[in-house]
Amino acid sequence: MRGLAFKIGGGLAALAMAVSACGSPGSGDSSGDESSASKQAEPRESPEYEEIADLAAMKVVKQQYVFGDTLYLDDSLLLIQARPHPEVNYLSVVTGIDPATGKVKWEIDEEDLPPSVVESGVFMSRGRLLVSNGMAYVPLSSSAGTESTYGFVALDSETGEAKWVAQHPVWEPKGSGPGGRSARTVVDIVGAVGDTVVYSAHSYWSDGDLSSLNDPNAKIKPNILHRAETVAVDGETGKVRWKKDGFLGRYVTLSHVIGTIPAKQEARRNEPLAAVEAETGEDAWKTAWKSNVADLSKDWLLVRQSESPDIGPHDGVYEAATGRRVAKLDADNPPLLSGGWVNEMPEAKSHGVAWIATEQGKDGPQTLYVAKDGEPKPRKVALHPNERLELAHPMVTEDDYAMVQAAMSDPIGQQFADLENGELGFPVDATEDDREPVAYSDNYLITGGPQAEETILYKRAP
Repeated sequence: MRGLAFKIGGGLAALAMAVSACGSPGSGDSSGDESSASKQAEPRESPEYEEIADLAAMKVVKQQYVFGDTLYLDDSLLLIQARPHPEVNYLSVVTGIDPATGKVKWEIDEEDLPPSVVESGVFMSRGRLLVSNGMAYVPLSSSAGTESTYGFVALDSETGEAKWVAQHPVWEPKGSGPGGRSARTVVDIVGAVGDTVVYSAHSYWSDGDLSSLNDPNAKIKPNILHRAETVAVDGETGKVRWKKDGFLGRYVTLSHVIGTIPAKQEARRNEPLAAVEAETGEDAWKTAWKSNVADLSKDWLLVRQSESPDIGPHDGVYEAATGRRVAKLDADNPPLLSGGWVNEMPEAKSHGVAWIATEQGKDGPQTLYVAKDGEPKPRKVALHPNERLELAHPMVTEDDYAMVQAAMSDPIGQQFADLENGELGFPVDATEDDREPVAYSDNYLITGGPQAEETILYKRAP
């Protein structure tokens, strides 16, 4: 198949594995498994995808606004965030699509929200979405009497029927803050573990535009924190299961909520990392140093301290459950803090984290390293000496493929690297209209972007 010419950024991740003893969070590293480098497996058919629907042509997305946090893709449902109602200018529409057929399953607007669930509510056009255990969760702002709240509404993923709403009070102090700053509140859906749904709430004095807060590449001034809290609710009823003050949940792994311990002057990044048990909210581990999560899966975290090329002393790959480092990073070309797939990050959809090492200097052969979910330590894959690759998106498939960016092969574009033998193959047909990946699940992939003419839903071929 021809390659998809994605014009997308991504750092050439040059890393080296280090041998270590076990220890407390960040104190040690263990060696990678070199068996896959020494064994050459038989070539396999690279994954291929067939086109299901053009979402832009269906008018369920506005092409110029298709970003990672505009929609959420699950194997059971494609959930599209609030867009302007085509006929009523004061309403917005949330759409659920069957990804297997590309057909609309249901659409609802604010007037479809019954008073028994929420007295009055407005669907928010930006913010994290989630599909889990037969439910779809959509950001919502609402008011009851004189009190305003932010939160999200739980919808039946088959019918779109509203079941319950999680509401968090908006911080409304009297007067303005230091330097004339305004009071702001943000509520983010973080993810789900089993039937537990987790969200975080963040109130602070701000002098900037809130739209940049969820952009990991934004250059924004630190805000003055008033309160950070993470809340877990029952996915069936919305009843609170636990709350954690002073902890800002940001990601959900197999059994933990990963977040930060923010200071008074903070911008939601580069803070001490921490993890709590998803079922109970009990402390699991935390760091004394500041860093960021650049990529994650159910079992693993790839941690980077800053956007600069400099490698920090704690940068590396960590066990999500324990905070133990299993691999250090190399300073050649470290993985960047990418804004790609930002909507996918909280839910940890990938089946592992991947990074690339240049073994013998910048012109030497490359090795792809993968920390795969369910495996006790990282392994490496010998790539062909002439391949020059980058990693742009955190996508490792369950059946041992990782999405990489071909930097020098013809054609240039996103490819799947076979973790068994290092062979490369293109996932979808080539285009020339600036499409790039914007969402994915185990069996589906969406390409689009603000400059693209199409937004295509693909299904992975059996």
